[in-house]
Amino acid sequence: MVFLVSIALSLSVSAGVAVLVKQDVDKATWQARPWMSPIITEEESKATRWIEENTLERDIFVTDIFGGEHIMGNTLREGTEGGDWAIVPGVVEKMGEINEFYSTKDADRAYVLATKHGAKYVLIPNRQIFAGFKWFYPEKGKMENAQYFKRVYSDNDFEIYQVIR
Repeated sequence: MVFLVSIALSLSVSAGVAVLVKQDVDKATWQARPWMSPIITEEESKATRWIEENTLERDIFVTDIFGGEHIMGNTLREGTEGGDWAIVPGVVEKMGEINEFYSTKDADRAYVLATKHGAKYVLIPNRQIFAGFKWFYPEKGKMENAQYFKRVYSDNDFEIYQVIR
């Protein structure tokens, strides 16, 4: 009898450990998913040709970290984030403001943030973005405000807007 109780107890403990391990694996998988997905989409890569042909070197784009590094490395344009941006003064404030730009629904606020950072264009990727604090999909509705933004490029839900000055 003692033997059967010890086997039952051992099986119960093993089952409990297995459940906890599965929960940890599920949580880790959920947290890693954005990092495991494509960082730059095919549409973003194709857009570099349009950027080179229609904008000036050193033009500034509102970007997340990965979009900024992509256009800087492929077109010599600048992103609001990416590259050596992490060594500039006020980088944490800038990350917060770019996160706010992408997450706000308020076109007035987005325009203030874009112009504050000297942006002539805005990249709206068809993927989750990471501007320094969290992964999320950009809020696109504000970009329809023609007073501030004009769509100049679109490919499969990847869009580039010009900031109206």
